[in-house]
Amino acid sequence: MTSNVVPIDERRRAPRIPLDAPLTLVAPRGRRSIGRTVNASERGLLIDCAELPALAPEEDVSVRLGVGDGEFEIPAAVVRIEEARGWVALRFTGPAKRVERGPIRRVRRSRARPKEPRARVEVRAELHALASLAYEHALVDAAATPAESLLSWAERLTDELGIEGVGRPSDNRALLHAMVRVVRAADGEIEAA
Repeated sequence: MTSNVVPIDERRRAPRIPLDAPLTLVAPRGRRSIGRTVNASERGLLIDCAELPALAPEEDVSVRLGVGDGEFEIPAAVVRIEEARGWVALRFTGPAKRVERGPIRRVRRSRARPKEPRARVEVRAELHALASLAYEHALVDAAATPAESLLSWAERLTDELGIEGVGRPSDNRALLHAMVRVVRAADGEIEAA
C-alpha cells in the first residue's frame, strides 16, 4: 500500500504523544488553574487551561499531574502562550516529585475478552492510552526497565493492527520512543487509507 501522507519536517528535539490527562497548573504566588494535557514529551507538556492565569515566557511554574497510582509535582518554565486556544507550552526544569496523598482504592479490572474482532478505531484508542502510560513511566523513571506487562500489551495491540511492534526496549525512555513510532504508524495507516 502506498501512502499519500507527506512527511512533516520535525524540528522538535523530543517526540510528542497525544495525552489527555487532568492537571493543575500552579503559577507564581500560588495562583492555580485546572486544565488538561494536549500532548507530552520527555522534555515538556502542551496544556489546555480553561482559565489561563497571567503568565510570561520563561516564568517558573509547576504542574501537578496524576501519573499511574500517584500524583507528581513537576517544576517547569513557560515556553509560549497561545491565548486564543488557552494553551501553554511548558519545558520541564527539574525532576518530578511525588505528592503524598491518602490511600488509593484499587478496583479490579474485568478479565473478559472480546469475542469478535474489535474495530480498528477502538484498538488505536487503546494504543494511544498505552502510549500515555508509557509516557508516565518515562516521566517517573526513564532509566528503569519497562514492565513486561506493558511490552506484551503493546505487542498484542500492534499484532491486532498488523503493524511492527515495539520490540524489547532497554528502558522506559526507549519504550516511549518506540510507542511514538508505533502510534504514528497506526495513525498514518488510517489517514492514508
